[in-house]
Amino acid sequence: MTVSSSPPLVSVVVPLYNKAEHVARALGSVLTQTFQDFEILVVDDGSTDGGATVVEGFVDPRIRLIRQANAGVSVARNNGVDAARASLIAFLDADDAYRPDFLENALTLRARYPAAGGFAMNYEVIDQAGLGRPGVPHTAEPTLLLDPATYFRIGKFGSPVFSSSVVVDRAVLERAGGFPAGVRLGEDIDTWLRICFIAPIAFDRRLGGIYFLDAGNRAVTTNPPPERYVFFDTIDRWVAGQPPLSREVLADINEFKNFFSLIYARFQIRWGVPSEGRRALINCHTRDFALGKWKWLLASLLPQRWQHAIGHIKQGIRS
Repeated sequence: MTVSSSPPLVSVVVPLYNKAEHVARALGSVLTQTFQDFEILVVDDGSTDGGATVVEGFVDPRIRLIRQANAGVSVARNNGVDAARASLIAFLDADDAYRPDFLENALTLRARYPAAGGFAMNYEVIDQAGLGRPGVPHTAEPTLLLDPATYFRIGKFGSPVFSSSVVVDRAVLERAGGFPAGVRLGEDIDTWLRICFIAPIAFDRRLGGIYFLDAGNRAVTTNPPPERYVFFDTIDRWVAGQPPLSREVLADINEFKNFFSLIYARFQIRWGVPSEGRRALINCHTRDFALGKWKWLLASLLPQRWQHAIGHIKQGIRS
């Protein structure tokens, strides 16, 4: 196969850091797409496990390998966008995968919503037992436009936009400022929000990407969750610049933040300092997650070794 002299319609940016075990699966899921007018830019972020060598083993000329000193996933994605030839950018983490019709369906979504700044498909979460569930189960609409109000309504149960199941307009992404360098958790959500504040993101509830929970070296497993994510400040700046918002939207924004605050509290209770987790829970004023809040407040009174044992039992039951 030869590379066309004209730019492809889509550039797929794959940040790679120590994912040698998974990157072939990721690249294979792109190469077997029903839509084939793409290029793949793998940005090796200073890997030390031979992942770049795996990439070099692919002979498809649409794959380009870019090397950089370790600078984090945001810089890797930004460098991939800078090198891209297409006006549409898709992202795929090296330990995730696309379903075969992801790009085709995302482009169909773009044709339906040409003014949108991004085109997101739902995604499948595969747990350690190999069982799958939709990442966004809380929307009845087959497709919808995610403006800020809709994003926060759906996103308070988890972000409806997933890094390995979205295509964005390059010009809108650049206008939003790209990905925030140096941020190790929540950098993707911060970016989708800044895009959403410029132009709506079209969302299709059909599955497009696959998120594997058993993949090693994930950011969520190697970095403890912060008490305050970078996108909290992004949201606060946006709210401050708007006309007065409705009580419903403000409540959804508060619960969106609470979703992530509870993640921090649960981590502290199970793996960190339980008293810190209790403090975070007490300061979390939530309606939608009140039951979980009180459950974890009670759990925080148990010894951590009991917490770990209960967690293993629950995982065994799910398996």
